[in-house]
Amino acid sequence: MRKEFYKTLLNPATKHVAIKSIKNELTYVTSSSNIINILTDNKMRNSTQYIRTTVFVQEKDEIRYKNLYRVEERLKKLFGIKFKVIFCNANLSPNEILRLSSLKGKNTISFIDIENFTLREQSEKEKIQNIRNLVFETLIMGSNDSMVICANGEVLDLSERELSEYVENGQVVLIRTGGKDCSDLRLVQTIQKLFEQGKLNNYSKINIVSGDGFFSSIVNWLKNKKFNLNIYGQLEVSHHELANDLNFIPLSKSNLVLPKI
Repeated sequence: MRKEFYKTLLNPATKHVAIKSIKNELTYVTSSSNIINILTDNKMRNSTQYIRTTVFVQEKDEIRYKNLYRVEERLKKLFGIKFKVIFCNANLSPNEILRLSSLKGKNTISFIDIENFTLREQSEKEKIQNIRNLVFETLIMGSNDSMVICANGEVLDLSERELSEYVENGQVVLIRTGGKDCSDLRLVQTIQKLFEQGKLNNYSKINIVSGDGFFSSIVNWLKNKKFNLNIYGQLEVSHHELANDLNFIPLSKSNLVLPKI
């Protein structure tokens, strides 16, 4: 029974049935009206497979976290696989919007999904080197450039430490998120918000710094708007739609530019 129900989550034609069941279980921690969207993907950690479930909500303050463990256990029994549930605000906060409106720079703006460019198992020193390679060797951050960087936890803290001068100068906006899917969504939202504010047109070039297929739609949208665009991603892990794009620039595992084949 559980094996058959798990298949509904894997099949695009029946996934809505599984998502509805997940949403029903989530009502033990928040109201259904607070849930905007639910994204799931299969992950592996320490040889254990699990379903990462990112729940986009209107208000994180309305979540009863003390009930979350029970919900994850109920989902595990229902589907026969471990669940990890992460909550993320569905919209940019007023503070994030304010910081974006104050962003300085006119040359290049880079939207960076920084967790794509470090590994969980790397040492702090290795992560710092990868961040520095990406920002200063590959993107060549200058005095008239801007960056929006999204990540959770340690990686964002390390980025803030390495880029403190640019953060204080208003060239870099750091946005702390609640999970990988949340970082992807938040970057797309920042692009849309800066376009609405009329600030995106101030830049001569836009960099999408991620290999996730999530960004395919916004890449096409930017192209239709005739923006000068580059896409950066580690070659071995970038989605084929981005990796095959003429504007794609392949990077090594240490975030340095590779020659195009």
